[in-house]
Amino acid sequence: MGGGAGEFVTLAPMKDYAGLTRQELMLVVRDLEQKAAAIAVEQTRHSRALRDSEERLRAILQTAVEGIITIDARGVIESFNPAAEKIFGYAAGEVIGKNVKSLMPEPYRKEHDGYLANYHHTGHAKIIGIGREVMGCRKDGTAFTLDLAVSEVRLADRVIFAGFVRDISEHKAAEKALLHYAALVESSDDAIIGKTLEGYITSWNRGAETIFGYQSKEAVGKHISLIIPPERKQEEETILAKIRRGESVEHYETVRRRKDGNPVDISVTVSPIREPGGQIIGASKVARTISDEILEISEREQRRIGNDLHDGLCQELAGIELMCEVLEQKLAARSKSEAAKVGEIAGHIRGAITHTRKLSRGLSPVELQTNGLMSALHELTANVQERFGIECRLDCPEAVLIRNHVFATHLFRIVQEAINNALKHGKAGQVVVSLKPAAGKTKLTVTDNGAGFNEESPKDRGMGLHIMKYRAGMIDAVLDVHSRPGAGTTISCVFGKNL
Repeated sequence: MGGGAGEFVTLAPMKDYAGLTRQELMLVVRDLEQKAAAIAVEQTRHSRALRDSEERLRAILQTAVEGIITIDARGVIESFNPAAEKIFGYAAGEVIGKNVKSLMPEPYRKEHDGYLANYHHTGHAKIIGIGREVMGCRKDGTAFTLDLAVSEVRLADRVIFAGFVRDISEHKAAEKALLHYAALVESSDDAIIGKTLEGYITSWNRGAETIFGYQSKEAVGKHISLIIPPERKQEEETILAKIRRGESVEHYETVRRRKDGNPVDISVTVSPIREPGGQIIGASKVARTISDEILEISEREQRRIGNDLHDGLCQELAGIELMCEVLEQKLAARSKSEAAKVGEIAGHIRGAITHTRKLSRGLSPVELQTNGLMSALHELTANVQERFGIECRLDCPEAVLIRNHVFATHLFRIVQEAINNALKHGKAGQVVVSLKPAAGKTKLTVTDNGAGFNEESPKDRGMGLHIMKYRAGMIDAVLDVHSRPGAGTTISCVFGKNL
């Protein structure tokens, strides 16, 4: 039967209770009362369950570790839990009722309007159910990285969105630092090896490949005994026992074995590797060849002595020179001959200052600028020519820039040693130093017209040549020596352009 416009009412015939007895009516009433009571109990239980559910949900929102933010379809914030307050620095009352884009830095703030417009146009929210990294903006204006997951919640009369956010800025910073340290470890010339407390290798850098001859894929997963001579295996057990006790081993000099079977003298420092909780889980070994260490100490001491000569002795001599000049002026009125002698002494002091400065430059020759090697070689050849009275010149038609100061110092020392050999042993009258690009690399040559020597004779190959070859190996350069008796000597060093 029709009711109001658009309404329909279903009617059922009313039950006739007129013929029932009083007792039957009482039974009907009791039955109705029981049904009504059951309905009331069910409604109470449902209401209590609904209230419990709301309280549980509220408790979850209040105690959740992740920030939980709900917004309506227009992007307006409806709830903002305590974890979200901690992450963004806002109190809930400061952001509820505002658009969620206020929690985003530019240009993401403008892009969010496009996301909502797309949703309203297509009904499809692209980021629903997808966890991703986004940028957030704290109350103080700081931008930071957060992990965001969004879910769609369909209510009876509308749709809301719940965003679950987690601050991962510290994790990203740690990840960046880890990549930085990994790059430093990989690029180090020292062997840096990670191993378990049982001695199994977990990491093997480029320096380890160079010193021991094994590639990373050949060493990782193998026992550290791979590089330990049989007669020294007890050393490793002693070192690992110290690591387990939390002790370190510093600058321990020992012998290890290369892939080709040859022994190599090394200095080792081993330290425990600890997990965040402090538990020792492995060991980090830093090894360098003792010849590397000795060479570095030698270079460091030479630089120190050079600085002491320049900053100490030269200054003292300059003070004495000034005193002589003052004395010369005072004596000039009484005795010109005595004044002249004092002036002569001052001249000798000036010469000593110049000589001392040249000595200091020889001990610490290469400035830190990228053109330091060219300047040092030019000064070296000029000083040799002036001091020894021979022709000594630098042939460098175009700029060759060496950015690595250590590499530049090794190259300078090679030239310095070659010139010393040419003068001392070859009695050369001409030395030409050449620094030029060559076939995608750079070639440094020292050519003299001295006595030369027999390349095949071991007695003619002194320590100087060994040191030059060693220095070249330190910078991945190739050193060649060509000489014949009576025909002079040419020493060439070829190295990559990106030093």
